[in-house]
Amino acid sequence: MHQQGLRRLFLREKPALALIAIEEMENAYAAQVARRIDSTVPHTCSILAEMQAEGLISSRPVGRVNYLKVTDRGRNLALALRQLMKILEKPDAMRQRLERLRKMASQEGQEKTACLRLGPLRRDLARIIEQGDGALQDEARELDGMISSLVNG
Repeated sequence: MHQQGLRRLFLREKPALALIAIEEMENAYAAQVARRIDSTVPHTCSILAEMQAEGLISSRPVGRVNYLKVTDRGRNLALALRQLMKILEKPDAMRQRLERLRKMASQEGQEKTACLRLGPLRRDLARIIEQGDGALQDEARELDGMISSLVNG
């Protein structure tokens, strides 16, 4: 399989989940991995065959069961996939937090005591600006500007 084949394999959900599952389980085998990733055994076996051909996992037959283990290369890829999943989930949580902050700021702006409560909102916005992606950072900066004008104005 060439590099494009690996991209096609691991930019799909089930193969990524399967590799991570094998890495996390002791004495993993195909049916167990299939259950864990909510897939059929034949589809999982197809994925596992591709992974083994690429040297990402190895198998060791014991009786009628082939136990699976990730190789060093597979372990590195599983780590990278976990990190990618974490990155992909992070903006959603940050965007939800930004929307809550926006709602709070608009409600608070109507009260005279708003200045006392807007400080914590600005700290949360500073975290989003520091950790978010480009568009999210821009939106957070815009909201921070609105809050700043409420506080100072």
